[in-house]
Amino acid sequence: MQTIDQYFKKTQKTISNSKIVASTHIEYIKVLENEGYMRGTLTLTDGSELRLLEYARISNGRALILRYRLQWPIAGELITRWNNAPHHPEVETFPHHKHVKSEGKPKPSKAKNLISILKEIEAKIISQE
Repeated sequence: MQTIDQYFKKTQKTISNSKIVASTHIEYIKVLENEGYMRGTLTLTDGSELRLLEYARISNGRALILRYRLQWPIAGELITRWNNAPHHPEVETFPHHKHVKSEGKPKPSKAKNLISILKEIEAKIISQE
């Protein structure tokens, strides 16, 4: 059975093993025995950042991400932002959506967490090297 502390440790391990994370500043806050959130910034090797807020609850041994906002800017300019704020009911994956640089309307997106976004960004950065 996974605990919130174990989920945080799994996330920390993924960050530590990432080929694109240059430095981290993340707070891990346990709210209840089975709930907590992470917030902070990862500085990536290409000079971009991944700013995050993720609130999770452990249910049936698995992490259920209740709220998330992950923003990937470089030099102050947005590349992509993923979140589940319920303000775009027109998006087919409501409330999950993403905002992409130079696109006016939000796009559909599956539910995300820091681990999945970091892997997605890592693939993009490595493919550009």
